[in-house]
Amino acid sequence: MVQQKCQVDEVTVSVVWNKLMNITREVGERVVHGAQSYVMANARDLGPVLLDKHGHIVCQVEYLPCHCLVAEIPTQAILKKFGKLDKGDMVLGNDGHILQSGHLPDWTFLVPVYYGDELVFYYHFRGHMADSGGAYSGSYFPQAYDCIAEGINIPPIKFIEKGKIDEKAKEIIFDNIRTSAAVWSDCMVIYGSIQRAQEDIRAMIDKYGLDTVNACCDEMMVRGEKAMRAEISQIPDGEYTGECAVDSDGTVMERPAWVRVKLTVKGDEMTFDFSDSMDQVDFVNSPLGNTHCFTYFPIFYATDSDLPHNHGALKPITIIAPPGKIVNPTRPATYGACGCSTATEITDAVTQALSKATEKAQGVSSRHYSVDVTGRVPIKDPRTGQDIEYFAAPFLEEGGSGAVKGHDGWDGVCGTVLTGVVLRGSVEVCELLMPFYWEWLNLAKDMEGSGEFIGARGCTASRWCTAMEGARTILMAGDASGTFFPPAGAGGAPYAPTGDLYLKRAGKKEKEFFPTMSMAPMYPGDILYTECMGAGGWGNPLNRDPEKIRLDVRDELITVERARNVYGVVIDPKSLTDNPEDVAVDYKATKELREKLKKDPRTRHPDLVRDDVRAGKISVQEARDKYAVVIKEDDARWVIDYKATEKLRPH
Repeated sequence: MVQQKCQVDEVTVSVVWNKLMNITREVGERVVHGAQSYVMANARDLGPVLLDKHGHIVCQVEYLPCHCLVAEIPTQAILKKFGKLDKGDMVLGNDGHILQSGHLPDWTFLVPVYYGDELVFYYHFRGHMADSGGAYSGSYFPQAYDCIAEGINIPPIKFIEKGKIDEKAKEIIFDNIRTSAAVWSDCMVIYGSIQRAQEDIRAMIDKYGLDTVNACCDEMMVRGEKAMRAEISQIPDGEYTGECAVDSDGTVMERPAWVRVKLTVKGDEMTFDFSDSMDQVDFVNSPLGNTHCFTYFPIFYATDSDLPHNHGALKPITIIAPPGKIVNPTRPATYGACGCSTATEITDAVTQALSKATEKAQGVSSRHYSVDVTGRVPIKDPRTGQDIEYFAAPFLEEGGSGAVKGHDGWDGVCGTVLTGVVLRGSVEVCELLMPFYWEWLNLAKDMEGSGEFIGARGCTASRWCTAMEGARTILMAGDASGTFFPPAGAGGAPYAPTGDLYLKRAGKKEKEFFPTMSMAPMYPGDILYTECMGAGGWGNPLNRDPEKIRLDVRDELITVERARNVYGVVIDPKSLTDNPEDVAVDYKATKELREKLKKDPRTRHPDLVRDDVRAGKISVQEARDKYAVVIKEDDARWVIDYKATEKLRPH
């Protein structure tokens, strides 16, 4: 990297940098407060990004990574098609095979920012719309025949050209989606918010001058690249691997969909190679931009939190994802689940590789596990004369973040793809908008990812269907995964627990298993039970401070049995009185037990046992009998049966 001396003083760089970030932040805030889409308005499922005139990210702020880190790939696709956009243009699109961004409900908008007659920036905005056509409202369902069946595929079009709306395109698009008035409103809110941002940027350029603003942006890029190269240089050269799977692709329910990555570190550069991943399947395929986004995501987690999230920081990173793989599907493959499900598995696989390379890697956050709902209510909308259609993502039955060295994960900030940026759902708002009530929603006992520093705890919930007669209510678990493949720990921590979903039909006594990547109708009195997994921990659980375990036992977050079996902490049985403040650790017994457990082969990390089986050092039977790790064959190699292993191991 060629180092050039900054031509602008430090104060001016800082002021311009923060001003651009705040203008970008306000683009999103205006949409949050004006959107009709439930997930944009109530969960902040959107993201604005400022790019330079070449389509390189200048800055992004506190919105979903899947909408922000992805920005360069769809922007380049649009500029390749149209060249430089004109003043007053707005390009709209959602086709993931052209834009290579993500699933159809997330629409992409690109608007140029001019200063006089000179193009200076682009605003890329991506948000989850209320509907995008297809078989079901919300366009979020498995087993579609092809990407056309998933919903309306909008190639990049100049929806607004030089300030004039293309009325023919508008008619075609909005005649092929539900809740079209709401979606149209959101499109105009987004366009209007970016127009306001243009005014703010022009005012800033008036104050500081175009040359100064351009120099500041150049310096932002330089600092991003310099900071990332410095971080990578601290990682030992070598090759590191990781793997994870989505529970299924929604079509072949017993077939996991595998993501595999090889990380190569050389000097101050990284290469992530996904060539060994499974060939494309159904529903869970990840368009290239989505794959790039969720590869960058854990890298930023494993580096300095002050590191700029711009094009400069991405330059030292190379991503290899061959066409036709699950991480880079080709038309007409479906990809509806890519943003919530496969995204987490890409993040998990990359995190596993990073964890072998640096102790700064974070345990993987909980999976996104709050089941979406779509349907129709037999109440006429007075504006349209039609029954009310809806799609909603509650974002309620969620876990939290993974642990890092020195700190436990945060409970309740939602799962991997949501990063604490999505606003966790409000039970009251959900009960107003959806035909459900939540009987309970609690932190889950014994569902944290164990470690010296623990991952966030999972949660349990009971969701009752209260739909009226004649309504149609459909659960969509295509946004959920993790029933069979749990979040990975970091720094030697074991995997977090797996999750479970169950349905109990009205009048029935027994619960039935509800698989992820599936759909199911619900009727009045039916109940969805969710047991959401926790997040990955960091470090050896046998090194955790016994006092922290005592407090969790006191607060009924960890049982006495788990304290003993997993953390090697012995709670004095005499201290278990009616007063929880009496709970006490038997430190002598704890020290003896921990020394014993550290020699117990059943505490060896499952990945190491699996690798020994693959290398022929031990048999599958020995892995089970000696190490309590269940190994099975899948996708032509030996893999861990996580569900069976967690039942077999002390827990």
